[in-house]
Amino acid sequence: MAILCKDASKTFIENTEGFEIVGDVVLNSDIFIINSDVKEIKTVGMTQDRDYQIELVKERFGEDIMIVPLMVTALPYSLANGNVDAIVIDLLKGIHVDGIKEGTVVDEDYNTYQLVVNSKFKKTKDYKRFIKIYNDSLKELLEDENKMRDHFRKYTNTEDEKGGLEKWKTKLLYIKED
Repeated sequence: MAILCKDASKTFIENTEGFEIVGDVVLNSDIFIINSDVKEIKTVGMTQDRDYQIELVKERFGEDIMIVPLMVTALPYSLANGNVDAIVIDLLKGIHVDGIKEGTVVDEDYNTYQLVVNSKFKKTKDYKRFIKIYNDSLKELLEDENKMRDHFRKYTNTEDEKGGLEKWKTKLLYIKED
């Protein structure tokens, strides 16, 4: 099993036999980070091979914006050095990056991560047990805002900004049981 961005999931399934996409597990996990010294945004860095980010950038900055595909690890560096005026990056990867942070959701939710699983493993009791534990854990986090905030803080080594995941409209989804 793996949790992959939707573009990587599609490529993996097309090139690997015996695996399938079970479903979406995270929505809206990307954020924009804008260089606070820039007056006019002309270039936006995005993660290479995450084609859905192109639409996010165009919706926010317009059709004429120059989009620069980069390795995810190069995005903060490119922003800090002025190679791009803004970036779109996963919230967890961008939480410590300096700049003005904005949400990416305009009109509707979009998928950012999916669960990919080996088709044979999906038929096992271990898989069913995993789904139950995952869904029970998620329910516990979603029902207790303090617990969610505590886990976010420990995972990112930072305090979540006021509004937490709701501010960014990030949604964690249950895995559907067959």
